[in-house]
Amino acid sequence: MESAGEEQLASVCNLVAVLENSRNPGAPSKAHWLEDTHHSPEHRPPGSPGPWELPHGGEALGSGPRTVSRQYLSSLKNKLSSGAWRKSCQLGAHPGPETQEPEKRIVQELLETEQAYVARLHLLDQVFFQELLREARSSKAFPEDVVRLIFSNLSSIYQFHSQFFLPELQRRLEDWTATPRIGDVIQKLAPFLKMYSEYVKNFERAAELLAAWTDKSPPFQEVIARIQSSEASGSLTLQHHMLEPVQRIPRYELLLKEYVQKLPAQAPDRADAQKALDMIFSAAQHSNAAIKEMERLQDLWEVYQRLGLEANIVDPSNTLLREGPVLKISFRRSDPIERYLFLFNNMLLYCVPRVIQMGARFQVRTRIDVAGMKVRELTDAEFPHSFLVSGKQRTLELQARWASGWGRWAGGNWAAALGPWAHFPSHRSQEEMISWMQACQAAIDQIEKRNETFKAAAQGPEGDVQEQELQSEELGLRAPQWVRDKMVTMCMRCQETFNALTRRRHHCRACGYVVCARCSDYRAELKYDDNRTNRVCLTCYTFLTGSVLPEDKEDKRRGILEKGASAGPDQSLLCSFLQLTGDKWGKSGARGWCVIPRDDPLVLYIYGAPQDTRAYTSIPLLGYQVTSGTQGDSRVFQLQQSGQLYTFKAETEELRGRWVKAVERAASGWIPGEPDLGDLSD
Repeated sequence: MESAGEEQLASVCNLVAVLENSRNPGAPSKAHWLEDTHHSPEHRPPGSPGPWELPHGGEALGSGPRTVSRQYLSSLKNKLSSGAWRKSCQLGAHPGPETQEPEKRIVQELLETEQAYVARLHLLDQVFFQELLREARSSKAFPEDVVRLIFSNLSSIYQFHSQFFLPELQRRLEDWTATPRIGDVIQKLAPFLKMYSEYVKNFERAAELLAAWTDKSPPFQEVIARIQSSEASGSLTLQHHMLEPVQRIPRYELLLKEYVQKLPAQAPDRADAQKALDMIFSAAQHSNAAIKEMERLQDLWEVYQRLGLEANIVDPSNTLLREGPVLKISFRRSDPIERYLFLFNNMLLYCVPRVIQMGARFQVRTRIDVAGMKVRELTDAEFPHSFLVSGKQRTLELQARWASGWGRWAGGNWAAALGPWAHFPSHRSQEEMISWMQACQAAIDQIEKRNETFKAAAQGPEGDVQEQELQSEELGLRAPQWVRDKMVTMCMRCQETFNALTRRRHHCRACGYVVCARCSDYRAELKYDDNRTNRVCLTCYTFLTGSVLPEDKEDKRRGILEKGASAGPDQSLLCSFLQLTGDKWGKSGARGWCVIPRDDPLVLYIYGAPQDTRAYTSIPLLGYQVTSGTQGDSRVFQLQQSGQLYTFKAETEELRGRWVKAVERAASGWIPGEPDLGDLSD
């Protein structure tokens, strides 16, 4: 058993010499093997075996190292590749005297694995790299630069380990009795391990180039296949060999950590070994940082490819913070539109899927700079879980709703574009909205801190009012939030009712109001649109240009019904849509936006839409009686007084109950400030 163990140990220690002797059968085998490794393949004597070939008979010639059979060398290679070497080198199973110090056995294991590792580096640098380089120079079948990119700085790594690290380990172990320490050697050489970062960072690209040129160039493929089939390669692929340097530093860390644990408390090498372990850990962290940076750039590149590699968005310094589908609330359509967002550290991309997806899956519709961007939640009963993103270039009303609507994304271009996003649970709607808002706000805060202009803006209970004031101060400086068409039935400036022929809807590009053609027949330069002239309403035109109002455009005296629809709970006691039924409203049964304002709590105003500035009609509620309807519907209630009869139908029984309570107390003369009869709000 001892002779077998000694043979195994000697075989591992002399693996490098075996490979080197296979190049020059008559060369010295021990003293000059490091020098011989730097001979170029071009200087190989004619007729001598190739660097990946062993002499006939499977033995290395020369009197120095012991010979190794081909079968044993292949088995040993597979052990090293699969990690089985660690099992055979555990403490207690290692050959040698039982009285040998545990720390020395670990150093012995470090030396043995280093010898095997240098043999692997020799195969990569002196065989694969040099042979591919020679083939590229002679045949011109593939560029030399491709070969250099694949192997990166592997030559430097090989020279460091073969000329410095391995010889130092060998000398120290040979002189172990006089100098039983290894920490000082590793301390001296550990800083050079940071060169692995460049190799690790380039590894993914190298693998892609290797795969691409293997398919593209037959001579390239032939060289690699010939070396891979040789005995020295151990039936392993070039990709497998190239992975060895990526895994090497973590192995150093494991062995050195075990070495420190086995050292006695008062060992002279303990302090140096601990410091060396810290330096190895730092080198590993350096490589890990390079891996993370490589992964970040790889992910970023994939995102840019999905966006079509547009020149104005490709920037390697960007960081992708979040991506995913949303619903865009349209100001003209009643149904929201499916869209996709990419949030980077400096911009938000608003995208749609491409009809023909040739590489690029999305088309960028709008880029909104994070600098100057604002985000807030919207209180919209019709579109729950919605939020507003307001930027200098554009303002978007978005909805994070995953129920029912996302089923339409399951087919066609959306399914291909979304991938795993195509099916998402509906219960995540609220969480998604909060997550998007937090991600946007975090990006805003970060860029404001970097620009040293961050100011905490405390938003009070009148947050919506503050937003409107900020819009008036920044009129023309940032894109406004457009009022949706269906929210108004009349011009928000002159209060004239819209129709399809003579009074159509238009949007003021400065304030976002829905106005008629007569009130928006003005042009002004807007800074957020690169100072291009845009359609604006008369009020914004006057504010932006400083022009005096023409006499025929002056405001008319406010009528009794010209009271803005207070759509929010802060400005009204109760507001919602109600169905207007009965002869009083006509047979069509139109739906009206009904409001009891806080500043006029005894009157019910009925509007065509929530954003209308003039009511369709008003009903003084004082003295009215509230009764149930005669239609047998529990959602119907009526207002009756002196022959006047109004019939309303709520969407739910709960909403009907709140309206009945609100009208009853208004009919009794109750006003805010007096003892409350109950809460009417949601």
